[in-house]
Amino acid sequence: MKFKEYFTYTSKLLNAQSEVAEVIEHLPTRGRVREYFIKDIIEKHFGNSIKIHRGVVNLDNVAYEGQIDLILAHNNSIMASFTPEDIGIDAEDCKLILEVKTNATTEDFKAFNERAKTIKENCLERRPLCGMFCYKINLLKTTILKRFGYEYNRDTLIYFQNDETEIDYPFIDFVVCIDQEEFDDHTNTAQFFIRKDSSEFSTGTYDLSENFPSVEDFIKLIKSILET
Repeated sequence: MKFKEYFTYTSKLLNAQSEVAEVIEHLPTRGRVREYFIKDIIEKHFGNSIKIHRGVVNLDNVAYEGQIDLILAHNNSIMASFTPEDIGIDAEDCKLILEVKTNATTEDFKAFNERAKTIKENCLERRPLCGMFCYKINLLKTTILKRFGYEYNRDTLIYFQNDETEIDYPFIDFVVCIDQEEFDDHTNTAQFFIRKDSSEFSTGTYDLSENFPSVEDFIKLIKSILET
């Protein structure tokens, strides 16, 4: 079996489940069903050797303490387990914080950027990666990538990094979009994966991956986090 086939299968499965979830009229329930499916997908990719949680990150700024969609914690973290499904945890004890959006808007990106900033400010020694998992984005692919520093050449249909472009959401560490719709660029797809450069001499720029399906980079990102 080729892993590329499995990641393609995973991507199509996630999109199919999201579409089926539309039959649920109660929006909070619909969102939770999607979140639990992503949680299950992640855990299965690692042989169920890891646990993805949902809950509240303890912050000094209570206004930003609301429910976190998905959390990957450091080993041996102290958790307040209110129920088997909802935990409380300190920001420093989180490896990964994931916001799940069915059709992300500008306001969603702004809000999560501010929340990620507050979460990181509540950490002294180690900070979690804060990212967004988007089924779709209610913006053109070229528009959202420009906000992360990438210009689009309409003649070559290729993206290039422009160091002079201001980053709109500097506290978001990565974005994965699994949109299966076609898009008029050299990749011919609306999906993408973008991650902030975390190397020692990084200037805060982002790396854009053109590896498809984009969910492969997302899973490999989690693998890299587990190894640290």
